[in-house]
Amino acid sequence: MGRWFIVRHGETEWNAQGRIQGHTDISLSETGIQQARLLAERMVDVQLDVAYSSDLARSAETARQILGQREVPLHTTPRLREFNKGVFEGLTPEETGQRYPELYEASQVNDLDFAPPGGESIRETSIRMNAIMTELRQLHPDENVLIVGHGGSLRAGFVALMELPLEANWRFAMTNCSLSVLDIYLNNAVLRLYNDSSHLDGLGPKL
Repeated sequence: MGRWFIVRHGETEWNAQGRIQGHTDISLSETGIQQARLLAERMVDVQLDVAYSSDLARSAETARQILGQREVPLHTTPRLREFNKGVFEGLTPEETGQRYPELYEASQVNDLDFAPPGGESIRETSIRMNAIMTELRQLHPDENVLIVGHGGSLRAGFVALMELPLEANWRFAMTNCSLSVLDIYLNNAVLRLYNDSSHLDGLGPKL
C-alpha cells in the first residue's frame, strides 16, 4: 500500500482576483507562500519518498515549501497542469461573460465535452489525469507520494482514482493549499482525508 498526499497549490494574486488561470504561469502571492509554509509545518514529520507537481510555478513553489530540507526528488510535469482554459485565461467570470457571452453561457452547462477555443474539456483533462495517476500507482506501489497540482485537474484525478463517473467532477471542490490523503492499492484507493485546510487556521494536527 502507498499513501498519497495531494495538495492544491497556494493562493495567487489571480486567485484573489477571481481570474481564470489555466495554463498561465502565475506565481504564489505572499498569502500563498504563507499558506504553503503552514502546510509544511503540519507535514513536517511525514515521511515522503517522492514528490510530483505541475510544472507551473504556483504548484512547484508550493511543493518546494512542503518538502523543505527533505532530500526528496521533486518531479515537475506538464501532465499535472490545470485545465487549459484557452481564451478564458486571464479573465474574471464577469469579463468572460461580457467578452464571450455565448461561450460563457455554454461553459455554465454541465457538458463534459465543452472546451473554450484553445482549451481542454473535462473529458480531455480526465483522460490526461487518469493516465498519470495510473502511471504513478505503478511506479510507486508502496511509497508515500506528495502530489501538488490544481483544483480542476486534481478533481479529475480524484474521480479517476475513486473510479467515479466523469459527471462527479462537478461534485468536488478544492480550496487553495488544502490537503487530501488517500491510501493507494494496485486496484483500489481509499480516501482518508479530503480538502482539509484546517492548518491555515493554525488548527491542523500534524500528520
